[in-house]
Amino acid sequence: MIKEYLCPKCRSQLMVGDNIVISAKAADGSEGLIELSPAIGDYTVKFPQTLHAKTGDLLTLFCPVCHNNLASSKHINLAMVIAKDEKGKEYEIYFSQIVGEHSTVAMMGDHVELHGEHVGKYRDLFTPRQMF
Repeated sequence: MIKEYLCPKCRSQLMVGDNIVISAKAADGSEGLIELSPAIGDYTVKFPQTLHAKTGDLLTLFCPVCHNNLASSKHINLAMVIAKDEKGKEYEIYFSQIVGEHSTVAMMGDHVELHGEHVGKYRDLFTPRQMF
């Protein structure tokens, strides 16, 4: 079970209460803090009124502490954070920055878990031969 979510750059805690909190910017320049469910495969998101985004829009996601862009080098549509379980094991969590796209990949070493109805778009990015 995941206990913490961390920024991959500054390693600040992204959990606030029961949610992951991340800074988001829409294409029109509107910004706000979004709240994500910490449960992998639960795509519940709370958007502030200040963020003007609709289904299909690509958001830019940032750490709310160090303001590092969380975009993954694997694909422009994916963000990445670090998850830590109760035993201290760390995972890379990749998730879609596109509003309404349900794609999450949890990766630790050569172990890859794919979640969400749209994850097939990114499946080839996470094959073992591409992780070396």
